[in-house]
Amino acid sequence: MTISVTLRFTGDLLNPGEITTMLNVVPRISRRKGDRKISSSKKEIISKFGLWTWKSDDPSNTLTIDDHIKCLKDRFQHAYDLLPNLPNVDNAWVDICIVDSEGEGGDSSVSLLLSKESTVILSNIGLSIEFTIYRSIPEDE
Repeated sequence: MTISVTLRFTGDLLNPGEITTMLNVVPRISRRKGDRKISSSKKEIISKFGLWTWKSDDPSNTLTIDDHIKCLKDRFQHAYDLLPNLPNVDNAWVDICIVDSEGEGGDSSVSLLLSKESTVILSNIGLSIEFTIYRSIPEDE
């Protein structure tokens, strides 16, 4: 199972450099609306909106959901009051992503438990929470 927590800001007029300066955090991905890049298939892609994201890291895949939320707190606690009111941000949210690639036991559900501390942290951040859950089903099922 792979878990990540991503803080996302989007907006037509979003200025990623301004967000980075205000939060004093380097984003994982950032771009302005209209920015152009070439994909690996050599196709030009034009950004339809501005984007700034930070994502928790766990190369070992051993952190729990509570560990990831604590990483979010450690990185952004100094800026909680800024997060809901950043300039030119149309949408802001925390995405908690879970990928169950092992298909453990053939169950069709994925369960997660947030500790009381994690619930308080997410509440203090003051943004919407999105849960993205993927389950890869083994080919023999």
